[in-house]
Amino acid sequence: MKDILISSAIQISLVLILVLFFYFITCRKKNGFFNWIGLFLPKNKRWIISSIIVFIVSLVVMVGALILFQSLGYITSEIFYDKTISGQGLGISTVIIILVKAIVQTSMSEEILFRGLIGKRIANKFGYLAGNITQSILFCLPHGLPFVITRKEYILGITLIITTGIVGYLLFWLNEKKADGSLIPSILLHSIMNISSFMIKRIS
Repeated sequence: MKDILISSAIQISLVLILVLFFYFITCRKKNGFFNWIGLFLPKNKRWIISSIIVFIVSLVVMVGALILFQSLGYITSEIFYDKTISGQGLGISTVIIILVKAIVQTSMSEEILFRGLIGKRIANKFGYLAGNITQSILFCLPHGLPFVITRKEYILGITLIITTGIVGYLLFWLNEKKADGSLIPSILLHSIMNISSFMIKRIS
């Protein structure tokens, strides 16, 4: 557990250092860093219903595709094995590991980097569509390419590239169009999806 806590702290720290670096060299706006990156509560409640819709669509896209390919024999449960939590009981240490990995190491880090830094900056300069497409592409590649390049799992890799790209696009749309540019909705949804994923890995 100690290694997970350390690696998560290092990862979120590196992301924040990178984001702060860009903030200070590009524009130190009067409304501050947190507004610039999107770490504030949405000003309205329109995002709640939209979040539920995005969550359902994301589940169908991600889980549906994986279940289909697993039923066809292209994907095995061993591919998703996570040695830090697989087969362990749901004790306090396992819960802490799941929450830290799901929320801090992945959700917060990725949302701040992709939807916050990359998506917002490109959208501000070249328009919303350019920002959304760019961040979704950069978001999906690290999720699928490792399976293609290192493990030769082409079906799984391509599937993850497509599905995570769609989810990344929807999360940016949710933030920018329904939540006043806040990252909170995408962080919440991303965290819930990751916690669910790690729970499945725990029992596999």
